[in-house]
Amino acid sequence: MNGAQLFLWIVTLPTRLRDRLFNEVFSRIYGVRIRIIWSQVKIQGVNQISIGSDFMAGRGLWLQTVDDGKIIFGEKVNVSDWVHIGALSCVKIGNGCLMGSKVLITDHSHGITADTLEAEPLRPDARTLYSKGPVVLEDNVWLGDSVVVLPGVRIGRNAIVGANSVVTTNIPTNTVWAGIPAKQIWPIQK
Repeated sequence: MNGAQLFLWIVTLPTRLRDRLFNEVFSRIYGVRIRIIWSQVKIQGVNQISIGSDFMAGRGLWLQTVDDGKIIFGEKVNVSDWVHIGALSCVKIGNGCLMGSKVLITDHSHGITADTLEAEPLRPDARTLYSKGPVVLEDNVWLGDSVVVLPGVRIGRNAIVGANSVVTTNIPTNTVWAGIPAKQIWPIQK
């Protein structure tokens, strides 16, 4: 069996068996234990992505580094379906973090205001990518479904962000936030 035949054989394996095989090969090559459902996974910039042991991810995981951007996962991180993490600078996810489905974490955007105010504005995809700074999730952060974390944000240890929230500012440790933009809902501030 040549390399192409082996590849086709692996691709046609039943999904669960193929996932187990990919996870085992990854674990042996990189020395960390992972469980990923490889259906519709998209990884761009694999050399700039670091994954800690006991990493778990659902369908549709999209990890994207641009230029010298880095994505760093701690240990025992659990990511649900359809999560997108993009890094132009750095996105760091601490140990024990949990993410619901359809979470977006990014440290960059398409262009700065000057690009959009020119006499002939550039299309968004033609604008220079711009980062306001890294995104850091400290240990044991829990992001609910459809949370968006924007550039330059640090979320403190043990913080919880409610579903459908947009995080635009730093979040302190041991707090619960929700809303658009996210605001602290626990402990109640007086």
